[in-house]
Amino acid sequence: MRDQRPQIRQGDVLLLPAPRPCRPQRAMGPDGHPLAGVRIEGERTGHAHELAGRVYDVGSARMIFLERPTSLTHQEHAEIEVPAGWWTVRQQREYVPQQRRAARRWD
Repeated sequence: MRDQRPQIRQGDVLLLPAPRPCRPQRAMGPDGHPLAGVRIEGERTGHAHELAGRVYDVGSARMIFLERPTSLTHQEHAEIEVPAGWWTVRQQREYVPQQRRAARRWD
């Protein structure tokens, strides 16, 4: 059955609904404790997007599991309630054509 939850975007953060992964591994912080949420710094202002939940690394993806609806917050955006379930977390970047051209060298 297809997931009916919509993707959610708030500034630099994109949350994509996801099925439960086969072998989720808890993401650990630098202190060796499991992460209890995501904090994504914005590109320009230094403000952060924050979402509390259990964080997992699944392959190269970062996922979060929410046991109940939880607020995604940021100082410059309206709060968004994120439904319970599994979510893939992506940080979006501003596209700057000059940087892309400089990074793509053929010689």
